Amino acid sequence: MEPTEEVIIRPLTTPLSLCFDWSHVSGALSLLSSNDNNGNGDTIAGDSTDDGKCKKGGDGEEGSMVRSKENTAQDTYKQTSTPNKFYMVVFRSKRAVNADSELLYAADAEAHDEAKRSGGLLSYWYGPINQDRECFATCIWKSREDAIRASMLPKHLRAAMLASKTYEFYDLQRYWLTFTSTGEPIFDNVTSMAAKN
Repeated sequence: MEPTEEVIIRPLTTPLSLCFDWSHVSGALSLLSSNDNNGNGDTIAGDSTDDGKCKKGGDGEEGSMVRSKENTAQDTYKQTSTPNKFYMVVFRSKRAVNADSELLYAADAEAHDEAKRSGGLLSYWYGPINQDRECFATCIWKSREDAIRASMLPKHLRAAMLASKTYEFYDLQRYWLTFTSTGEPIFDNVTSMAAKN
């Protein structure tokens, strides 16, 4: 996934609809999700490996196609019965001044490898930290169940435990991601969790 310049410069406020070339993402996700390999190891090209990377990445959605939804069994049924419907996790953060970046990078890399092996991860992208120590990251899954399974694995839990020591602020949001026939994204808000230390 190739980011726009806007999300690199303003990671906390860029609307999701302006973060990537979504028509390209739509085509790549459709191709990946149709494979029978359960997503093990295959992700969209362009995932960042910048030295300025941050831990996982959604807010500021004025003007984009975002709808609120309650997280219900009916939503889960709709997701599994609707082709090209994906589960997206967005993490926007501001790194603490005294954060141990090396520890964070190591924990993040281990959690990412673990998630790829668990199956269902279609894309993981994290951007560089800007001059204000702000960062955007996102992962896109075949299903909510895949994401939940990966979030319970030991290396993800270890990385998540670093949040209170590592971030001055973070906002974790979850969406059902679908696309119009022209490749425009539609983000249905599942839940949001913001924390300030």
